[in-house]
Amino acid sequence: MDITKYDFPDVTSTDFIFDSFDTIPELLKEAKDRGFYNGHTKYNNLFSELFFTGGKLKFKSNLNEDFKLKALPYLKSFMQSFSPSHNEKEAICALLLSEIVD
Repeated sequence: MDITKYDFPDVTSTDFIFDSFDTIPELLKEAKDRGFYNGHTKYNNLFSELFFTGGKLKFKSNLNEDFKLKALPYLKSFMQSFSPSHNEKEAICALLLSEIVD
């Protein structure tokens, strides 16, 4: 799956407040296929750091701006969502982080 071509849901201000995104099965499958589910990659570690203490991201220099504008709001909102399990959030967020940061 080419994540950079994925049609992420639009994120509204309400989504940031209520954080209600469910796990998207296709993204979870891709995260599992790439070893991010129960993984110990630098992107899993980055997710944990962002989730528990916050931080800043250094984006890839060749990152497609359209992809960034769709994926980043989804990443932020999904990371805070109450619906998915923590393992699912970590896996999908690690997948997205692997595509957008150095």
